[in-house]
Amino acid sequence: MAKKVTAAEFFDKHNRSFMKFGEMFAKKITDEELISTLAEKDLEKLAKVFRLVFDMVEENTSADENDRLAKLIKAYSEVECDE
Repeated sequence: MAKKVTAAEFFDKHNRSFMKFGEMFAKKITDEELISTLAEKDLEKLAKVFRLVFDMVEENTSADENDRLAKLIKAYSEVECDE
């Protein structure tokens, strides 16, 4: 019979694998060519991935950091481009 493992034990045991996946995911999510290809292929799936990422960021960010981020986004959106 297999020994029952707690969630904490499982995550401790597989921590390096999770970190490797996180690093790979961060590289892929910033790969412009890959994102462009996925957007052309399946925009809805790409939107779901970004929604999940933003939800996770929101859950793990303090209200003060969210407020600063909102101000930065507002300021950036107000900048006019001279193109």
